[in-house]
Amino acid sequence: MMDLLIYSLLFPGVAFSFALAFWFEYVERKLTAHIQQRIGPYFTGFKGLLQPIADFAKLLLKEEIVPVTSDRLVFVLAPLISLSIPIFGMCFVPMASTRSPLGFSGDVYLIIFLLVAEAFVTVLMGIAALTPYTLIGVGRHILQYTMYEGVFLLAIASVAIQTRSLGLDDIVEYQMVNGPMILYQPLGFAIAIISLLAKLEKRPFDLPHAKQEIVAGWMTEFSGASLAFVRLFSYLSMVWSISLIADLYLGGPTGYGFTGDYSLIGFAYFLIKINLLLVLVTVISASSGRIRVVGLARRFWGLIYPLAILQFILASMVRFGP
Repeated sequence: MMDLLIYSLLFPGVAFSFALAFWFEYVERKLTAHIQQRIGPYFTGFKGLLQPIADFAKLLLKEEIVPVTSDRLVFVLAPLISLSIPIFGMCFVPMASTRSPLGFSGDVYLIIFLLVAEAFVTVLMGIAALTPYTLIGVGRHILQYTMYEGVFLLAIASVAIQTRSLGLDDIVEYQMVNGPMILYQPLGFAIAIISLLAKLEKRPFDLPHAKQEIVAGWMTEFSGASLAFVRLFSYLSMVWSISLIADLYLGGPTGYGFTGDYSLIGFAYFLIKINLLLVLVTVISASSGRIRVVGLARRFWGLIYPLAILQFILASMVRFGP
């Protein structure tokens, strides 16, 4: 019972996930500002380190306006419920050893379900407001989801079929012995990063909340505490998604001197890898311009899907070959 409380409230649960989410927001804002020749967070804390926490606290204290057209109960509760999905997902991510707190054989299926649940709750939050901008944003989100989710699932399937396992713990153990999966499937890694950008609605795939076109898309009507939770959900989702890619393609906590048991060196490897992925995603996003809906379809259906299928075929040849 005590272990379950520690897992859910401290590590890798609420406290650790929140801390990483605020850190990811700070790095993204600071690095994006540097690329765009701005200053970014600066005054709150050392070099603005506490600015994300200050912004979150400030939003909690602001007035919350609920549109008269909305389903008030869903509008208020959906942002709170959304936080539980990536936090729960983090409990299946090996980050200090080859074993995660709640991992089991076949947990990749559950991870896929949680990925779908994230998209569903996003749609739920947008529909709950029931205003023109939120509905347009939801429509774009659903359209984008139909394109990136299948590609991301093919990337996960390619890793699973080569490692001959549907358990994330076993996939990490495979990489501890044979080296990181990025060495075998660099194409799959690139596809996973592109899918991640679309999932997180980062440029060039930020159509669901394009500010110049639909204000803030599905997030337009949120304010006060609800907006604070929506923003936190987006960064918690970023933490969890990047952690998944770190485990699937970079071996998670594995590295020189790592034995597979719980250790600080394994945790340090994990933190280094997720921060490198954070920098990579932020640089791509900050250096890109938004593409049109037609361009989104052309790139995914015309280019990325065929490459993902090719990667799956190659992984199958490794799996079933001599």
